[in-house]
Amino acid sequence: MKKLSETSGYKQVRKAILQQAMTKIDETLSVESKSLIFHDRLIEIIRPRNQSDRTSFRRITNWAQRLIKEGRAKEDIFKKILGYAIEASGPDSRNPAAVFMAIIKKELGYGRE
Repeated sequence: MKKLSETSGYKQVRKAILQQAMTKIDETLSVESKSLIFHDRLIEIIRPRNQSDRTSFRRITNWAQRLIKEGRAKEDIFKKILGYAIEASGPDSRNPAAVFMAIIKKELGYGRE
């Protein structure tokens, strides 16, 4: 019984995070401003445990911003990446940042440049 209540509590928290993360970002903002908002939401979803995590998240933000500026991705890439972050931060994930990086590399080809 206790595990069920923990799971449903987790689902409620995850749903709230998803709603907050996926709220529409003002379209009039520049790509740089949107990337700052994206980065803040990313570290809310997956709390960085160390300097390596913080560096990885900053590099992912810069990478996504560069893709948009070069025209290789649309601005919805921020939303996709946040969705992957939520997926990686599941209740059984011992290291959400590592799972997140693996998903980003597999799904979006991060690091293949």
